[in-house]
Amino acid sequence: MKRALLLLLILLGGCRYTFWPLIPPQESYPPRVSLTGKLVEGEGQVTAVLQVRRWPEPDYLELRWYKGDELVEARSIWLEKAGEVKVELPREPDGFYRLLVLVQDRPVLQLDLGEPSLPPPPAAPGQEPGAG
Repeated sequence: MKRALLLLLILLGGCRYTFWPLIPPQESYPPRVSLTGKLVEGEGQVTAVLQVRRWPEPDYLELRWYKGDELVEARSIWLEKAGEVKVELPREPDGFYRLLVLVQDRPVLQLDLGEPSLPPPPAAPGQEPGAG
């Protein structure tokens, strides 16, 4: 009888329904930054209009303005709460420009202006390069 009871306890101990499972406490998501933006062209400049929707705590909003791969200008703006931010940036009439918006060195938004210069696509098999 003792052996049968011991065997029953061992077998039931391996059963998943013999104990109450531990339920971990629910954790809330960390507060995140949420923003949108657009680039408005003007004469010799571009206005970046950023609408900050969620801004959990006061911090710097970093802006990096590129022409192609070359960094033209970098700015840091101190924000205490959500709202609209307007920034004037220099621009020449031609070229591909990119605005990279970072918070704590993490990119959160990229806005492009112009057309990038891409290499030509590879030739299809059996065609000569440059023939068209």
